[in-house]
Amino acid sequence: MTHVYSLGGGWEKTSHETLTPEVAEELRHQGFTMVRARRGMFDTREISLRDYPPQRTGAPTVPS
Repeated sequence: MTHVYSLGGGWEKTSHETLTPEVAEELRHQGFTMVRARRGMFDTREISLRDYPPQRTGAPTVPS
């Protein structure tokens, strides 16, 4: 993560740590709603903390 976002404070720089479900929970508890995360040298993404980590929907279908 490079930045965290809250409605009251906007984008703020943060320490470069890995976004894990535990970190996401703590950030939500502190009032943050989004993070900017870097994947590789040039790939930066904005990730909503509302539903992080994403849950798999639907079970795979098994042929009968």
